[in-house]
Amino acid sequence: MSLIHLTQNKCPKCHQGQVFNTTNLFSFRPAKMQEECSHCRQNFSKEPGFYWGAMYVSYGLATLEMALAYVLLISIGIDAFDFLNLAVCIALVLVLFPFNFRMARLIWLYLFTNLIES
Repeated sequence: MSLIHLTQNKCPKCHQGQVFNTTNLFSFRPAKMQEECSHCRQNFSKEPGFYWGAMYVSYGLATLEMALAYVLLISIGIDAFDFLNLAVCIALVLVLFPFNFRMARLIWLYLFTNLIES
């Protein structure tokens, strides 16, 4: 999996076309996936329900982000069981939701496109 192409929202097959209609993964506009790559015509909607598995990837990303925020807050001296830790972790997940949504779908697409066609 090419991490650079993944973060650039590129097609997993040709690395030319865009998977989402916006190039910025941090955009707060609603994410709309392309049906296929504009360059190589790779189909991005493989079957109904294909992206349900991306929920697990999104959960993993959110958990990692909350764990990193928690460690950072503890390292700067905030009590481990302080309400501020909980509030910051929840706010972080809510703010990063658009990023996690797009990134989880891209990771899922990259994993299965490369596995099936290798």
